[in-house]
Amino acid sequence: MKDVGLSEPFSNMIPVLELALEKPIDRGAGPWRGTLNPGLLVAGRHMQFGLEAVVPVGKSGGKVGVLAQLHFFLDDLFPTGLGQPLFGRGR
Repeated sequence: MKDVGLSEPFSNMIPVLELALEKPIDRGAGPWRGTLNPGLLVAGRHMQFGLEAVVPVGKSGGKVGVLAQLHFFLDDLFPTGLGQPLFGRGR
């Protein structure tokens, strides 16, 4: 990875491409099915937001959809409370 000097908000954007496929193995039960998910993540200090297209591939059928995700980094939001082990050392 190399910092190419992009300014905000582009410096926090991460392109992603997910490929989720499955193939039934019970006596040749069917063809490959799955989705191709191109998208973009925007990462910050305390949270991450993602937006992806969900495109069916193979003989999956269906229509193109959208997937949105929002992740909160709890250990960064509450560094003194939730950042400690629940059991064992540290308490």
